[in-house]
Amino acid sequence: MNKDKQAKDKTRNNIFAAAFDYLKRTTDINTQQELADKMGVTKDTVSRIITAKTKVTDDAITKLQTASGCIFNLQWLRGESDVMLAADADKAPAADNLHESTHIDQSSLMNATIAAQQTSIESLKREVAAKDETIGSLKREGATKDELIKSLQQQVADLRAALAEQQKKGNYGKYPFTPGVADDMEQQGAAVR
Repeated sequence: MNKDKQAKDKTRNNIFAAAFDYLKRTTDINTQQELADKMGVTKDTVSRIITAKTKVTDDAITKLQTASGCIFNLQWLRGESDVMLAADADKAPAADNLHESTHIDQSSLMNATIAAQQTSIESLKREVAAKDETIGSLKREGATKDELIKSLQQQVADLRAALAEQQKKGNYGKYPFTPGVADDMEQQGAAVR
């Protein structure tokens, strides 16, 4: 019984993927994000359903049907019919032709599933490439900042050495300004008083 449920869940995931592939070919829905927006769910939800990481709930089927403009046969979306489109549901094949029709639909379903998987893989490859570029950019930025820090540390060390040298020569005391600057500051302070 458990295997039957797993098979049914897998079939519903494949049907969802086939429906998405059909929408990409026939409507203005071209990406998982666009489908997710129309369904009112996250892109991750759509991706996880297409890749069979999450089973398709009745709520997801209803949202897909609404997002598609109700073009799909609801029984097909549930895995209860071999007729994909609602417009074709009235033209369902006779019972003696059902096996042949099922074979054709299963083949189309597998092709659509493979295409959806390839689309997901390509999308993931693009995301990985973008992340790699971000990492490279951050590494370059970090190296530039490291160089700036080293340069500033060297400048501070040079200034401290120059200050120590000046103090040794007795040019000025512990006051951190050169002679004249302190006098100017004292005069400005007196003018303010």
